[in-house]
Amino acid sequence: MIDYSGQVALVTGGASGIGLALGRALCARGARVVLADIAPELDAVAAGMRAVHADLADPATAERLVADIYATEGRLDLIASNAGVGYRKRLLKADFSDPAIARLFEINSFAAFRFAQAWLPRLESAGQHGRLLITGSENSLSVPDAVRRFWLGLYAASKHSVLILAEWLREELEANGAPLTLHMLLPGGVYTGMTRDGLPADPAQWPPHMGIITPERCADIALAGIDADRFHIPTHPHLADDMRARAESVAQTLDLLALR
Repeated sequence: MIDYSGQVALVTGGASGIGLALGRALCARGARVVLADIAPELDAVAAGMRAVHADLADPATAERLVADIYATEGRLDLIASNAGVGYRKRLLKADFSDPAIARLFEINSFAAFRFAQAWLPRLESAGQHGRLLITGSENSLSVPDAVRRFWLGLYAASKHSVLILAEWLREELEANGAPLTLHMLLPGGVYTGMTRDGLPADPAQWPPHMGIITPERCADIALAGIDADRFHIPTHPHLADDMRARAESVAQTLDLLALR
């Protein structure tokens, strides 16, 4: 188990849900935590943590946050790039010039890599090592059964893209021996602001087929995955099952076309 005593962590999307749970879990392990979010309730929930109001839809925010933390804390050891927004609309009815779609991809897909660009030179110059935890989704891997007919195509595209970008960035970092380790958190159903509409407040009444877990359980899994130095950190066993249909379809077509 990693001891975060004396270390500094930045958690985005920290006003609620997975981000707040990660912040509290890191605090419990001894980290000095900076919570960043655009939500006005951030200050009220950031007990024991430093609150910074920031909008990750602005491409310049990542650099500003990293620079601010180095100026105030003197170091930065972990970034949890967790901020995310939802988007539900049928693809055939989507207006792809909608600014909300650009915002969706800026926050869900690109923010983590803006952090890497701003942070890595500072790690290298200080001779320090960092860890970047990126929150993807079960939608990064497949079309999960539990959310079919939810019209999540564009949201899922943003989460697909953040996964493949992270896999390519991992290759770049390893090729150059860079002092930055990546981790991809892949949550299934978590009781957060994006999922709780229509769900009862009592966890005992959550539909069993959805496999909903608490943000605290998700944070525990995330930190356990980091402890184990894993890149992919899924929270639910069905994530492996959901990917199988794609792999089987590719294999069946290879056989049909006599390509193997």
